Amino acid sequence: MAESNRACVWVGPRQVEVQQRPIEPVGENDVLVKVISTGICGSDCHNWESASVSKQLVLGHESSGIIEKVGPAVKDRTVGQRVAVEPGFACMTCEFCVRGNPNICANLKYCGLDPTDGTLSQYVTVKSSMTVPIPENVSWEEAGSIQPLAIAVQLGRRASLNAHQTMAIFGCGPLGLLILAVAKAYGVRKVIVFDIEQSRVDFAVKYGADTGVVPPQKGQGIESLAFAQDYANQIVKQHDIGSGFDIAVEASGAEICSQMAICMLKNGGTCIQAGLGKPLTSVPLFLLTAKELSIKGIVRYTPGCFADAIDLLSRKKVDLKPLITSTYPLTRCSEAFEAQHARKEIKIVIMNQE
Repeated sequence: MAESNRACVWVGPRQVEVQQRPIEPVGENDVLVKVISTGICGSDCHNWESASVSKQLVLGHESSGIIEKVGPAVKDRTVGQRVAVEPGFACMTCEFCVRGNPNICANLKYCGLDPTDGTLSQYVTVKSSMTVPIPENVSWEEAGSIQPLAIAVQLGRRASLNAHQTMAIFGCGPLGLLILAVAKAYGVRKVIVFDIEQSRVDFAVKYGADTGVVPPQKGQGIESLAFAQDYANQIVKQHDIGSGFDIAVEASGAEICSQMAICMLKNGGTCIQAGLGKPLTSVPLFLLTAKELSIKGIVRYTPGCFADAIDLLSRKKVDLKPLITSTYPLTRCSEAFEAQHARKEIKIVIMNQE
């Protein structure tokens, strides 16, 4: 058993400390994972900035590592096995879980989400069912980003991606780029990306987008819907999209992007709202009816998404390496959060044993 378990712990708004934390005992159906890598995402930064966390919380939830110990009832995991950790604790008994949607479990607990401690530590004890094997040809840096890739896989399921489609993606942050990668892996015919930062658009084009666009800013006194509709008409005509996109993904959280996404869809198209915006957002509901559009939310992942994400990595259908722009040792986790918050990096992965 390990004697040291350093962890990245929230102690106040924009303040984390490296603390020693006890290792939870390994129960009948548990495994002890020596955590090797953990990605930082937007929700981690939200917790890092928060003033409302109820305790000194261990952060992190995008982790992978090596099994160090297995409980006596565990038959399908072995010591030394490389695994990704699924960070959600679904009850598996509520109406949503029994219908196959543990991502919206009524009693869900989630690593790194107050009050449940996260995985940004050297060791973590979890149910064996929360681990998914990783092959040797997936690097530890990539393994620290499997969880957000699984979310992109879930979005692909919600959107029913297939080869003939066209897609618009609003927002070229880590999630938008992962959605782009999954869309291309699934054979989507044309993907056009939008972002207000030219550098992010340029990166997305290098990463596989067919076209990248920095949309104009809406001028004062211009009505939002009219602006969105005019711009949508311009994009569809300029980029030869026919009557509109099959799928539009809003991954920025900006209200104007939700409006543009809906305006750019063809009749019968689908809008996936992935970005977390304001609690109340204005969208053109009459277009949903007139064009018989579908609008869907997406949160976390469902059974099999982790395995599908790992398969995409293993078969080199998705390459996460270009997205991982920096790695930090656990001992410098405070610097890592500052860098991610400053938007200096696309994706930061922390190496938990360093």
